[in-house]
Amino acid sequence: MDVLKKKKSGFTIIELVIIITIISIVATYALMKFPSTPGINVSAQAQQLANDIRFTQTLAMTSGQDYYLKITGSTYQILSASGTPQTFAFGNITTRLNTGITFGNYLATLPNGLIAFDALGIPYTTNPTAATFLTVLATIPLNGGGSTSTVTITPETGRVSIQ
Repeated sequence: MDVLKKKKSGFTIIELVIIITIISIVATYALMKFPSTPGINVSAQAQQLANDIRFTQTLAMTSGQDYYLKITGSTYQILSASGTPQTFAFGNITTRLNTGITFGNYLATLPNGLIAFDALGIPYTTNPTAATFLTVLATIPLNGGGSTSTVTITPETGRVSIQ
């Protein structure tokens, strides 16, 4: 008789439907909060540009020579004062922005798309031989996928930050 009184354990159809509904709602919410790929790429690209500007400044300070970073279209290069392209830390001489990312209006603070550093790491807006110090906060906006990150360079110190 004990066999007849044994209770079966398990889930009912209603319980399963409720659990699946809850999981679906949580998954949908999580996907909507997950950042889109272009937004992530803009931040990463801004970080790479900031690091490359710092690398240019470090090259100038450690070698005792002038170096500059030149922006052209969707690419940029590090050049010596004589205009010779320099190799980036990863072995390339030109860096291209990722697909879907563009430079914003940087020409207001960086004429000719150029930021230069002398042997003391002081930023210039033209080739250092022209001796045009950076007098205002230089901004280089990067746009893509509806988001913007801005790389800024502080006059006199050359401090590079991302906003």
